[in-house]
Amino acid sequence: MFPSRQFLEETMSRGFGATKPKRRAKKPSASQASKVRQCDVEAGSRFSPEEDWKVNCEKQALAWYAGVYNPLAEIEPERIRSIEADEEEWLFLARMIGWLEVDDELDALYFTAAPPAFDEVQADWYLRPVLTTFLEEPTPLKDVMADHPIPHQLVDQVIARYTKRLKWKPERITAFIREVTNKHSNELKNEDYAAILLELQRL
Repeated sequence: MFPSRQFLEETMSRGFGATKPKRRAKKPSASQASKVRQCDVEAGSRFSPEEDWKVNCEKQALAWYAGVYNPLAEIEPERIRSIEADEEEWLFLARMIGWLEVDDELDALYFTAAPPAFDEVQADWYLRPVLTTFLEEPTPLKDVMADHPIPHQLVDQVIARYTKRLKWKPERITAFIREVTNKHSNELKNEDYAAILLELQRL
């Protein structure tokens, strides 16, 4: 079991420092992640994020790979870009097919930059690995979307579960999809699938 959402939120706000592991780390277990709290971290550290990354104990490296280490947690809101429509659609569909283990897909995101510099100029939206079923470390959302396009056959399965509960026949499903998207089922894109599922959730 991985850290709870409460643990993630509390830990992220502290801006843990960490030493970069010598080899790629795997997802930490809850017991491993809890050890991060045992490391000594000074509030308002006199170090830059890069220096802090180098000097703090190696256990804190777990915080980055769990997606809870973020020295940019207090970045000014006006410097954080808005989520784009295609990103919202990808996140929504990723949650619906089970790739994101959250009730609200936006909870899987946080705004940060890569270590060791944590350069604000390079900051962007990252996915927390412990809230996904497939990532091992924090990864920019845009990179995840490029490397992991939504498999539409999995979305079709989600739609089928909804329509089965509604006891719809195939012709009713086809008509519904056409009503919502004005497209045939073989022409659908992420934005269309998102619209279909949102409408089904309202029924």
